[in-house]
Amino acid sequence: MKYLLLDIDDTIAPLKIGETNTVTVDRMSIEISIPIHVAEWLKRTSKKQIKIFWCTDRSPIMGSTIEKAIGFKTEGQLQFFNKKAYNWSKLYSIIEFCIEHEDEDDLVILADNHVERMTKGVELPNNLELVLPSDATLTIEDLKLIDGL
Repeated sequence: MKYLLLDIDDTIAPLKIGETNTVTVDRMSIEISIPIHVAEWLKRTSKKQIKIFWCTDRSPIMGSTIEKAIGFKTEGQLQFFNKKAYNWSKLYSIIEFCIEHEDEDDLVILADNHVERMTKGVELPNNLELVLPSDATLTIEDLKLIDGL
């Protein structure tokens, strides 16, 4: 099985709000814009043999709002409990997820614009593939890379 752990801020939603060719999601006066190519890819990918999990400190309500706006479904969200040690807590949850899914054919893909900062000097599980967005936000080439893994 293939799993995608997906960050929200910057990774799929750049800081620039309301640009053309985006889907704008508004949740309780918090707006984010997701490029159309990412939104369309999420719809297609969620119907394939890949399970998508949110890997963000955003509220699960924001994740479900994005899902409704775009028209796809995730499998849920990883939990990080230590906000003071965010990078460590997030990485620990990712490693724990990989260990839980280390069957012979399981592959966990992490798409996060902070991958390098989080994983520097850490030995990572063998079933984890890292995708650092080439322009902070996932590009079409990044999405093709994920599809090819």
